[in-house]
Amino acid sequence: MLRKAFIFALCCCLAGGVSACAEHHASAVVSSAVSGDSLFQLKTPLTNQQGQKFELGSAPAKLTVVTMFYGDCNVSCPIVLENIKRTLAAVPNAHAASVHALMISLNPGVDTPKSLAGLAKVHEFDVKNATLAVSDNDAQTRKLAAALGVKYRRGANGEINHNTRFVLLDQQGRIVASSDTLSVEPDPVLMKAIHAQLANK
Repeated sequence: MLRKAFIFALCCCLAGGVSACAEHHASAVVSSAVSGDSLFQLKTPLTNQQGQKFELGSAPAKLTVVTMFYGDCNVSCPIVLENIKRTLAAVPNAHAASVHALMISLNPGVDTPKSLAGLAKVHEFDVKNATLAVSDNDAQTRKLAAALGVKYRRGANGEINHNTRFVLLDQQGRIVASSDTLSVEPDPVLMKAIHAQLANK
């Protein structure tokens, strides 16, 4: 079923370019190893808080924790961002460079690289292991959300109702664990999966 979803997404997605040669090389290496269930096959272009364009898998870490949020959210999203911060902090120092967090906005057109940079500063995210990003439009965002298991809808007041979802990807872009728990503290199940994956490296 997941494979069918990826095939559908691949037919719909627009391929985005990777600007840096090193990132292009890394993407090519990973593409040759990904399976049919790899999220890296979703070539949805994203822009990070530094204004740089990239794609999922263009420069993959050994492990990537992915979640979705939006900048104007004052209810669950601050909790989500704090959870990511504490999850990264809970990774042993020896493996800190092996785990990256990717936080994707649900609100393209409103969230911008500049506003995401402001959020990154407020939450004290280090660009070395944490990326806040936004896609070009809502259609692209919905494809990513569907692949990650995030459901959302926009309210008339501009608020976005969405579920909480943390997804752990391996270096090939395959989902190895996930959590739907909304808490500032890291989910023990997700942390156990992170430690298990790091132990196998």
